[in-house]
Amino acid sequence: MKSKILTACLSTALIFAVLPTVVPIQSAYCEHTVGEVDDLIGGIVDYKLNQTGSGSVEDWLSGDIAAGAGTSTDWYALTLSQSGYSDLSAYRSSLESYLSSNSVSSATSREKYALGLCASGSTSSYITDTLESSIGRQGIMSWIYGLHILNNGYTCPSYTAESVADYILSLQLDDGGWALWGDYGDIDVTAMTLQALAPQYDSNGAVSEAVYRAVDFLSERQKEDGGYESFGNPNAESTAQVLTAVSALGIDCRYDERFIKEGNDLIDGIAQYRLPDGSFCHTKDGGFNETATVQAYYSFVAFRRMTEGKSPLLILDNKQTAQPSQGGSNEGSGSKVGSQEGGTSVNEEVSAGTTAPTTGKSSTTANAGKSTETTTTGTGTTTAKQTATVISVTSGAPQTETAVTAAQELTEKQSRRSYKPFAILIVLAAAAVIALIIFIMGKRSYKNFIFLGAAAAAAIAVILLTDIRSPEEYYSGEKKEKDNVIGSVTMEIRCDTIAGRSDSEHIPADGVILAPTAFGIESGDTVFDILTEAAQTYGIQVENKGSAGSSHGMVYISGINYIYEFDFGDLSGWVYHVNGITPSRNCGEYVLSDGDRIEWLYTCEVGHDLNEVYEE
Repeated sequence: MKSKILTACLSTALIFAVLPTVVPIQSAYCEHTVGEVDDLIGGIVDYKLNQTGSGSVEDWLSGDIAAGAGTSTDWYALTLSQSGYSDLSAYRSSLESYLSSNSVSSATSREKYALGLCASGSTSSYITDTLESSIGRQGIMSWIYGLHILNNGYTCPSYTAESVADYILSLQLDDGGWALWGDYGDIDVTAMTLQALAPQYDSNGAVSEAVYRAVDFLSERQKEDGGYESFGNPNAESTAQVLTAVSALGIDCRYDERFIKEGNDLIDGIAQYRLPDGSFCHTKDGGFNETATVQAYYSFVAFRRMTEGKSPLLILDNKQTAQPSQGGSNEGSGSKVGSQEGGTSVNEEVSAGTTAPTTGKSSTTANAGKSTETTTTGTGTTTAKQTATVISVTSGAPQTETAVTAAQELTEKQSRRSYKPFAILIVLAAAAVIALIIFIMGKRSYKNFIFLGAAAAAAIAVILLTDIRSPEEYYSGEKKEKDNVIGSVTMEIRCDTIAGRSDSEHIPADGVILAPTAFGIESGDTVFDILTEAAQTYGIQVENKGSAGSSHGMVYISGINYIYEFDFGDLSGWVYHVNGITPSRNCGEYVLSDGDRIEWLYTCEVGHDLNEVYEE
């Protein structure tokens, strides 16, 4: 008996000794199959076919994708090329035509177009000419995209794949990541850097060491749901970039513990943004987003290629490395941009479609030559009067009008009666009618009348406690009366970075939507509060997500004056500065102090383009 007990104890101890070494490995495996990923890919393709009215992928390629070459469809073309569709002749012809008739000033844009030409099987000299004119001209991204082209066998006199990789390695930050600027790595930039370095991972020891550090950086920042966030916002695109990167390195995220958190891998992290129609949204509970959809698409294709033992996504199957003479200038590429030390530039371009930016470099905003008349307020600040295009909302439809000031134009509107007395009368009348019906039907129990009275009282309470306003009432044109003013701040709203780039009536020619204007503040007023007050007072449309009343005060400004995030590129959107500095807090959290100077600025490059535009 003793021996049996001893045997049982030893067996139990052995089981518990072995479990810690086995269970974590098995539990780390995710259950995604290649077939499930194929379904995600197929869902995106089906959505795009339906969206574009295409009968087949071939129709899509020769129709909508070809028509959008150089403007909106290049990543779809490249991804389809890497999915086995080799006939991109219509797209190639369209892209070559676009480049021959358009001057492309951005170095990274030229490089992305060159990659599109590579993917389409083009032998245009634009590809090799772009290498010489663009590598290193616009910061780290121009090094990354240039390396992608070199990785595909193209050459130029000044750079090799090894020399470009060496320079990119020199930009790695202490935390193992890479970024457009600053001392801390960025998820998207780090992932995109790894995509470019992957072909040299096995052959270059320095690259291998840097990749190890970067993989650890990405692993540490993965969230419990398997996804990532950028600029404080969880989103599909950042996770897609990481999946593309690890797939390029041969890492299967379903089985590598570094990219599995709480049982969720990178595929889970992206799939949570999938919409019922097969497309993808940028953030949870959002609608269809083109950037999120195309990046999810090519990340799944990158994963699928890895499982099939094929090359990384950006080692292109259709490339034609037989190179024509490089003597000519590249047509449509624009003039060469002077090189810049350190590999950074005020016109950084990233195709990574991350969340709309909430950070940027410090800048001081000048008035860009706008003619203004200033009046001094009691607090010593000045309020600019201006002749400007303002938005007047009538019956929900915007129209533009010119006025001496937006406030004067709006205050000339007729006085509007409150809807609440009328709504209360309707509730009381409805309750009376229902009570009469109850009485006639013989349902005369006092409980019925008590219930009816309680329902009517609740409806009246809702009416009294809510403030439903028409656009005309919301845009009152009147300064908000504040009882406990503790000081004053100034705020201006500008979009100089896109002035002249569109014929939209909502983009002022000089970029000034609201000249520096004074606002009184009460204790606890935030940047969002003042923006809301400006919108109401001066008829400026503002669209936001989230609520300042939430537990974290998370408010995201997606549009001002009908100018929205992503309207001018993957990283375009609104940022705010206070006293020339980009705060780390959300605009719904930043509590203002007397004398603060607020600037709302539209950026096309995650804030990196603002110093050049808003110089004193």
